Amino acid sequence: MVRQAVKLLLLDPDDRLLLIHSRNADGSYWYPVGGGVEPGESLQQAAAREAYEETGLRDLAVGTQVWCRDHTYEYEDQRYDVHEEWLLHRVDHFDPTPAELSPYEARTILGFRWWSTADLETTRDTVYPPNLSRLLTTLLTDGRRP
Repeated sequence: MVRQAVKLLLLDPDDRLLLIHSRNADGSYWYPVGGGVEPGESLQQAAAREAYEETGLRDLAVGTQVWCRDHTYEYEDQRYDVHEEWLLHRVDHFDPTPAELSPYEARTILGFRWWSTADLETTRDTVYPPNLSRLLTTLLTDGRRP
């Protein structure tokens, strides 16, 4: 079964992207806000819920769908197929304060950071998806959806 997910490109007025810093047994990494779409939930409803749960952001404006991605990942010896819909949301800069983390998120989230595209291009840290810098740069400079 394919898990439906929504990923959020939360961009502040300076085009910085909010990413979550997390760790697991394999090391630490950065990834965008987002998660699973619950049964009966629209993409926008899922986006608003995930933004609130993970960052405390309330009243998320409707986002623009910019990408979709299908991929497979492994976690605790389980294989998961995921279909992600990516939404672009312009937001005011804010300091994230999680409101309702899952027990797993509460154990693994280390913090948050607003990233410029230049920072994403030059970091040695692990960022998911691996091509996020290129995708975001293309979106911001050309307005194109890869």
